[in-house]
Amino acid sequence: MSDTLILNASYEPLSVLPLSTIPWQRTMKLLVLDRISVLAHYDDWIVRSQKLAMPVPALAITKEYFDFKKAVRYSKSNIYLRDLYTCQYCGDTFDKKDLTIDHVIPRSHGGKTTWDNCVAACNDCNLAKGNKMVMKPLRQPFKPDPHYMAFTMKDKVVKIKHPSWEEFLTPYHKTKIAS
Repeated sequence: MSDTLILNASYEPLSVLPLSTIPWQRTMKLLVLDRISVLAHYDDWIVRSQKLAMPVPALAITKEYFDFKKAVRYSKSNIYLRDLYTCQYCGDTFDKKDLTIDHVIPRSHGGKTTWDNCVAACNDCNLAKGNKMVMKPLRQPFKPDPHYMAFTMKDKVVKIKHPSWEEFLTPYHKTKIAS
């Protein structure tokens, strides 16, 4: 199953940090509510109900312009990106599936889940650290600004799930057509 890329009314992605894709089911709901217009469909994918058959949108645009804050949203994916998918204890680089979020000051010691207290850590390092405060991260955690994240993202490859996405994403990322 694939997602739909959602563009703002200005024909720019709603977000590139993370990429503004939504599940096809939510896309269909927004379409029925007349909140989006479809720019491209998946050629070989039609969803059917008892009385209706609709092609699944690959690319859609909002009917209203959304003005967003310029702050980077806290998320596990954005922590990994900020830390360049590198364990902040051993310094090795990992795939997303092999990383966890570690609280530098453990929650059991009053640490909060914030940009300034969370780092990417491999499973082994996170397990070794536990709720102790003896291990220090290689780099002090910080709240990144959008410019830092955009610079970090410029070399990240984004899988293009439909050819219609390419012209809207290439200014932001290196792109690769999904196979």
